[in-house]
Amino acid sequence: MTTTSPDVEASVAAGVQAAIAAYAQALDTNRVDDLAELFTPDGVSEIAGMATFEGRDAIRQGYAGFASTQPQLHLVANTVVTSCTEDEATAVSNLAFFQRGDSGWAVQLVGRYDDTLRRQDGVWRFHKRVTTFLP
Repeated sequence: MTTTSPDVEASVAAGVQAAIAAYAQALDTNRVDDLAELFTPDGVSEIAGMATFEGRDAIRQGYAGFASTQPQLHLVANTVVTSCTEDEATAVSNLAFFQRGDSGWAVQLVGRYDDTLRRQDGVWRFHKRVTTFLP
């Protein structure tokens, strides 16, 4: 990480982790308004091979189209903040997506998130989130 002090690194890491966790919680409960607010006004959500949404309105509308009718759970792990300043950070995380069907919970896919986040008004928000699914 590129920062000015260990305190800045810890603060950035905590903010990044909070944004990532809030995204997973909003996604799993179909709260697309909350999810869209986790992005900067000009934020981009790219789901590799599926869609790219630019701006909060497009993100809100795009994710509404993915709303699940079955219980789902996104588990995000191994997040590493790869670079940061006081107001911008990049991070990478692993992803496992579970959905509950008639036979119980099952892994539907695995992948990774590549994120660029910016701090605005003291809140860390996604400027760009790229979701890539692994074969």
